[in-house]
Amino acid sequence: MKHWIRKIREEGLSLRLTFLLMLFISMGITAALLFMTYHTIHTFHALSDATDAYIELQDAADSLLKASDYLTEEAQCYTVLGMREHLDNYFIESLETKQRERAIEIMEARQPDSDALTELNSAMSQSVLLMDREYYAMVLVLSARGDADIPEPLRDIELTEAHRALSPDEKMALAREMMHDDAYYNQKNAIRAHLNRCIDDLKSGTHGTQDAMESNMHADLVWMTIMIVIQSLTLVLLLWLTTSLGINPLIRAVDHIKHDQKLPIMGAHEFRYLAGTYNQMYAAYKRSIDNLSYKASHDELTGVYNRAGFDLIKHSVDLSSTVFLLFDADKFKNINDTQGHQIGDDALIKIASVLKRNFRSDDYVCRIGGDEFMVLMVHVSPQVQPLIEHKVTQINQDLSNTDDGMPPISVSVGVSMCRDHGDPQAMFHEADIALYYVKEHGRNGCCFYSPDMQDRRVL
Repeated sequence: MKHWIRKIREEGLSLRLTFLLMLFISMGITAALLFMTYHTIHTFHALSDATDAYIELQDAADSLLKASDYLTEEAQCYTVLGMREHLDNYFIESLETKQRERAIEIMEARQPDSDALTELNSAMSQSVLLMDREYYAMVLVLSARGDADIPEPLRDIELTEAHRALSPDEKMALAREMMHDDAYYNQKNAIRAHLNRCIDDLKSGTHGTQDAMESNMHADLVWMTIMIVIQSLTLVLLLWLTTSLGINPLIRAVDHIKHDQKLPIMGAHEFRYLAGTYNQMYAAYKRSIDNLSYKASHDELTGVYNRAGFDLIKHSVDLSSTVFLLFDADKFKNINDTQGHQIGDDALIKIASVLKRNFRSDDYVCRIGGDEFMVLMVHVSPQVQPLIEHKVTQINQDLSNTDDGMPPISVSVGVSMCRDHGDPQAMFHEADIALYYVKEHGRNGCCFYSPDMQDRRVL
């Protein structure tokens, strides 16, 4: 050892051997970094594929619920309004479009032996059972209206002797009752329960995959950090040796790299490539996580959209086919004052539950503050007013039911119909005016905004 030290002092370091050694070390580290980069990219692609698969399967589950809700809406509209177009729309969906069947096909192709598929099939079975009730209600309406043009699926359905003996008005009333009673909504809730469990199973599987991918990416990052440290030390050593041997161009390069604040690793192209690749993947990963975030836009107590969620939604809907319904719990302060805030919270939860049950899954239910709720009914026709009045009546009936141990509740509702002005704040303002009108005229009901109403609200 002393011989080699003395020889180095006398003869100096071999530049050729020194650079060959540094080159081999640098090539080895660069190869390892490229492998880790490839592995990280592959992991990110796998994470992206898992997220895409989850979105596709969730869309399939959502499409089944949407199809079921669409059939419910058309059947209810037909029993309430008696318009033939709703009956035709019902059978176009059930016999031609078949969104529910397509959702099953997508799930069977993606996850043929999964619990999610089992829940989706159960939801489909419940939806088919629900059609029996809808068919019978439709036959009652056809009989009441004397309509002889009976769709093929309804021709073998016969009314009971007692129902045949009813008058047309009684038949219509019975049909509406069958489409809006507790038994009907219990079956709808069973469909939603199966679909919720289906989506929960999908989320569980996707989150497990994401956790594994995140763990892999974290391990890759640790190894990348280790490699970067080694490469940095190698570069520092190489620069020190180059400086010691008097290569001035490299000294200037070292000075330039030392002033680059964005790159902790000096000079190497591979490190800059690595930093850029990692930053892109990390940003994309954060966006993917943020897209699955739930808390920011939903009310913690009731589970419906909060004010922030409403502010985002109101700018994304087509106002020309959207109705704003502003709900306010009547005398809610008395409940809090006389029965306590826990009962008040339970009352708000009940209101949110009743609203979600009485509106479509496409509609948006929001708690915008205190005891005020906003419902955005989207993609509706201008003739929807009778249906809204019926829904409000049904909601107040559900809220007045005390079988659950809750005190009776009622709501007042202000409604702003579809507008072409493209200003959601104006529609909110109109609904607020209509709500104030209901409050001044007895509460427990709804009012549709008209321009002749005097605005006495201070917003």
